[in-house]
Amino acid sequence: MLSVRWDDVRRRRLSRSFPLGRAGPERLVDLARDLCGVHAQVQASAELQLAVRDDGITQADVRAALWESRSLVKAWTLRGTLHLHAADELALWHAARRATVGPRELEAWRDPAGVLHPPVGLDEVESTRVAVWEALDGRCLLRDELVEEVVQRVGPKPRDRLRSGFAFFLGELCQGPPQGAKVTFVRPDQWIEGWQEVDEEVALIEACRRYLRTYGPARPGDFRQWIGGNAFGMQRARAVFDSLGDELEEIDVEGHRAYVLAEDTAFHTAKQRLRLLPEYDVYVMGFREREHFVPEPVRDRVARHARGRYEGPAGVRFVVVDGVAAGLWERRKRGRRVELTIAPARRLTKVQRAELDAETERIGAFLGLEPVVSVVAP
Repeated sequence: MLSVRWDDVRRRRLSRSFPLGRAGPERLVDLARDLCGVHAQVQASAELQLAVRDDGITQADVRAALWESRSLVKAWTLRGTLHLHAADELALWHAARRATVGPRELEAWRDPAGVLHPPVGLDEVESTRVAVWEALDGRCLLRDELVEEVVQRVGPKPRDRLRSGFAFFLGELCQGPPQGAKVTFVRPDQWIEGWQEVDEEVALIEACRRYLRTYGPARPGDFRQWIGGNAFGMQRARAVFDSLGDELEEIDVEGHRAYVLAEDTAFHTAKQRLRLLPEYDVYVMGFREREHFVPEPVRDRVARHARGRYEGPAGVRFVVVDGVAAGLWERRKRGRRVELTIAPARRLTKVQRAELDAETERIGAFLGLEPVVSVVAP
C-alpha cells in the first residue's frame, strides 16, 4: 500500500486546483472543467477563484464567457449551491445532483426573516417545477416575472418559496444575463447549444472520478459532503466507491486510509507559493479534513471572524502557504482602488512577501483597480 504524508496530500490538491500552464481567457473554460465547477453563491468570489488561477484574464472575460459566448454557465449543482461550470458539462452535473437527492417533498421551512412556510407535497413540487419549465419556454425571465407566470399556472402556494432567493424549484435551470443587480433564469436545454441529458447513475460515478482526480485522496464520506451534503446518504456514497472497483487504489496518509484513482497515484513534491484564496474557494471546499488544512492559531482566528463563526473555514478568505492556511485577508473596493488587508499568523519571509505582492497585483489587474495593501503584524 502506498504511504504518503499530509504535506504530500496538500501539495497534490493545491497543484490540481491550481493547474500549471493556464494563461488567458482561452483556457478559462478548461480551468472550470478541471476544478469540477467553481462555487458561485457569491459572484465576486467565483470570479476571484478564476483570477488567482489564470494569468491574464479580467472580470470582463469571465462575464463574457457567461453571458455572451455562453461557454461558462451558472447553475445550482454541488450541494444544491450555485457553481460556474463549463457549459457543455452542465447536463452531467445536473444529473449527478439529481442522483444525490432524487424527487422529494419540501418540509416546512423558516426563512431568514423568520416566516414559517408550510410543507409542499411531492405532487405539488413536481407540478410547480413543470410550471417553471413551461413558463421559461423560449424566454429569459426575472425572478418576479417567473413567479407570476408560475402562480397563474398552479396557484399561489409556491409564491413565497420561489421569491425567497433559494433554489426550491429552480435546480434544473441556469441563470441568464443579469438585469442590473437582478438575476434572470433560462432553460439549459435552450440556453446551451447541443444540450443532451446524461444518465443519473453514470453522471454520479463520473463526478466521483472527477472529484478524486482533483481533490483526492478521499473517502466516501468526503465525497458525500462535497457533492451533496447531508441530503446524500452515506450508504449511497459508499456504493459509488464500490462501483468503481479496480479503478480505485487505497493509500495510507499517516494512518488515515483513503482512495485515489488507480491510474493516478502521483504525488507532487514541489512546494507551492503563497496564495490569497477568496471565500468559498474550491480548494477549501474540496478539503474535507479541515483539521489538516487549518492549524490551531488560524482556527482561533476563524472562530472569531464574523463569517467564520457561522460558516467555519468555508466562509473566510485565507492566506495559504504551501497548501496550509497561514492567516486571513479582507478586501474592500473604494473608488478606483481595492484595499487588501493581509493578516498572516506569522511573519512573512522575504520570498513570501514578494509572492504576496505578485498575488495582490494579479487581483488588482483582474478587477481593473489599483491594489492598496496593508499587512497586519502577527
